[in-house]
Amino acid sequence: MADLPYTLIRSRRRSLELRVLADQRLEVRAPERASERDIRAFVESRRGWIERTLARMAERPAPLVLALEQGARHPLLGQPIQLAIRPGPRRAPELRQDQLHIQIPDAAPARVATVLDSWYREQARTHFNAEIDRQFPFFADRGHARPLLRIKRMKSRWGSLSSRGYINLNLALIQLPRSCLEYVVAHELCHLEHMDHGPGFHRLMDQRLPDWRARKALLNRLPLITHADDPS
Repeated sequence: MADLPYTLIRSRRRSLELRVLADQRLEVRAPERASERDIRAFVESRRGWIERTLARMAERPAPLVLALEQGARHPLLGQPIQLAIRPGPRRAPELRQDQLHIQIPDAAPARVATVLDSWYREQARTHFNAEIDRQFPFFADRGHARPLLRIKRMKSRWGSLSSRGYINLNLALIQLPRSCLEYVVAHELCHLEHMDHGPGFHRLMDQRLPDWRARKALLNRLPLITHADDPS
């Protein structure tokens, strides 16, 4: 059986980590002293998961590219909002019902993209923290400390939990239905108790979010949302 090719990144970490990137390349993050033999064995032990992940990625719809012009529709937690752009002194974007009013001196797509990215980050911080606060009391009662939110643009995952006390959530979640955000937050908070995806983790997910498998399937079916002038 042929070895699986991967990119190796060594650092001062304590454990091995495997990632399948958006372009379907494999990336392994390893402690500085980990042997090549142990790393290859680690990758091979996860061959089944890798193959399933690559197959799922191949089935994902192509990215949905949205326009950055007057009247274009963009999603907020799965609900469409319409861009209302006008020239003038720059003002903070304002959401009125289903319209996002943007006033900037230069309405070039790249400028609109920057404003929209900043607005989405503000919305994400509000909604992501609110969802963490809603779900966390269960974990607080079990002796866990609330992780601090970090919002990132991630190409290969929706969220992650750091051993240093951070919960990292993909900015793109703010565009998807709220049920997807609820699933990802539950998933990462369950890692406070189970850092792997073994039976204990699945039992806890079943307890916290009985329909999590349906939500995960929905998340995997949704296209990523982007536009040509993405500031990332």
